Amino acid sequence: MIGQADPHGLHEDAASAPGGGRPSSLLPPVAASLAAGLVGGVLWGLIVKWSSYEVGIVAWAIGFLAGTAVVTVTRGARGPRLQAIAVAGALLGILIGKYLSFAFAVQEDAESLGIGIGVLSSEMWRIFRENLREVFGLFDLLWIGLAVFTAWRIPQVEEPEPTASPPPASSAS
Repeated sequence: MIGQADPHGLHEDAASAPGGGRPSSLLPPVAASLAAGLVGGVLWGLIVKWSSYEVGIVAWAIGFLAGTAVVTVTRGARGPRLQAIAVAGALLGILIGKYLSFAFAVQEDAESLGIGIGVLSSEMWRIFRENLREVFGLFDLLWIGLAVFTAWRIPQVEEPEPTASPPPASSAS
């Protein structure tokens, strides 16, 4: 298989790597997936802060963003390792979004009582961990599941379409 993409979406030799340089590594898709998750999570947290409404479909969009980022940065490579990387980025983004949504709400409530709690403070992290059951509800499982499915599906190896076999030749007597 020298010169061909392996089944995991990464190239085996320098000649087949994008740009003809050295073989592809996992660093670019990991970085892209984490960046997509971070951006998506922060945007989701801000949407919740500004609208006072948690729009669950944004979690699904984070899965799409992470999967698309992985495929884009690898120039179309696909495979199980890249799928796992996309899912990890999506889950990180969802966690960031849920955390920021919670932290902004707690911060607003605390400020109304004259108490200052930083969004990234250790106190906020402690409050978040203590309230995970309230932060993550059953309905969140739907959006998390859709995000994971989407992040997994986008970098999945595409199976070739089966070709139709020609009809059997009829024997004329």
